[in-house]
Amino acid sequence: MDIHIRIYCIRLTKQVVPEVEKIVKIFKQDTEKGFDIYFNFIKKIKPSMEKIILEGLRDPIEVGHISSRLLRDPLEAGINVKKEKFTLEEVEGHIVGYLKAILQLLYCGLKGLKGWQYLGSPMHKKAVETQSIWKMTIIPSFLEIMKDVVAEVELSDLYTDRRQEKERKNKSVKANSIELLEYLDTNLEKNTTDIPFTARLIAYYRALESKSDSPLFVDPFAEGLAGDLSSYAKKHKFTVQRGDYPLVRSYFIEKNLLTTWCNQKETQVVLLGAGLDTRAYRFLPLKKNKHIIFEIDFEKVIKYKEKVLSDKKPLCNLVRVAGDLTEVNWEVNLIESGYSSEIPTFWILEGLVYYIDQFKTITLLKKLVEISHSASKIFVDVCVPTLAELVFGPFTRHFKWGLDKKDIPAFFAGTGWDVTCFYADDYNEGRDVGQRGLIFVQGSHFRKNCL
Repeated sequence: MDIHIRIYCIRLTKQVVPEVEKIVKIFKQDTEKGFDIYFNFIKKIKPSMEKIILEGLRDPIEVGHISSRLLRDPLEAGINVKKEKFTLEEVEGHIVGYLKAILQLLYCGLKGLKGWQYLGSPMHKKAVETQSIWKMTIIPSFLEIMKDVVAEVELSDLYTDRRQEKERKNKSVKANSIELLEYLDTNLEKNTTDIPFTARLIAYYRALESKSDSPLFVDPFAEGLAGDLSSYAKKHKFTVQRGDYPLVRSYFIEKNLLTTWCNQKETQVVLLGAGLDTRAYRFLPLKKNKHIIFEIDFEKVIKYKEKVLSDKKPLCNLVRVAGDLTEVNWEVNLIESGYSSEIPTFWILEGLVYYIDQFKTITLLKKLVEISHSASKIFVDVCVPTLAELVFGPFTRHFKWGLDKKDIPAFFAGTGWDVTCFYADDYNEGRDVGQRGLIFVQGSHFRKNCL
């Protein structure tokens, strides 16, 4: 979807939401007046809706996820309502149907979603939940979702109105997503200014999960590492509610891969871009046999973790290694820290490669083959190309590239790894993990399979 259409949808949504709120309010008091306000509203936004449908938002309608009534003339439909002298219930149903469809379409525009990506989203779930209800009372719940999304988008580098211009002048913050998040991080909590905000947000998700009624896992260290994100969570409810994917990913790795891996007598586990991961402290299978975990990340992240977890004891040998995985010879620090190519290694590239240029990812994967024991294994998660095109969201705005599922085995084979892959949805544990936009990749060293 063209970036200009997304920007257009942002501006249009900020006009539409208060007008829809007005329609709902007036209709409750005076049905006839409420219909007139609705009719004038439709007349005003009709050209804008036709524009976004024509230039990029037709797909969610054509595949049947949003009412096709938007492809018909809403003014003509409104005139017919007046002519035919519909009942009060029929008039209300007519208005509700159009308002729901308009808000759903704008939601897709704000998020940059195609039809398949819209499935399972909060807006889609709300539409399914209310599909047999044609009362004005359901519209406010749709508006709340829209407000949350607008708040999320306003943090992105896609949004370029005067508010962001003022921030750039007054706060010396450039309007690119990484620096904007660092600025937000600085203002959220002074003691964690050097820690990437996305790492803290994932730790926050783990902390919330640990307190839930039926957690996938419990991480008693996550809350301390995340720091105080209460102000962010309060303002960005939609973003906070979208934290299932990293939780499901961690659960998949631990349940389906690491548990079995730890049955071996001696192994290494290397977390590339470890962030605020705490498996060395909480994943109990590490206590049996002989295992060593290497956590590789930037020095500032390592120092922060060491400070927060200074009085905690890991379950196995833990070595933290400072390094930049995009630099040449990053592995030197790892080897000097005690890594051995004579011991089987489980390489975990969790939430990493789509943040790195594709060429550098290929170089990284080949390097892992060079320094690995033949019985080594790997886990990587990748995104589909469409997801990498999104320019907002706390994580996806930074995605650089993606692969179609059918191309993944050949891509990894070219770097020395024999892999299989699955959509994250196949292991979603009943959670919202991205509607077939993210893929789990696991495999073995090719040399092992050639023996």
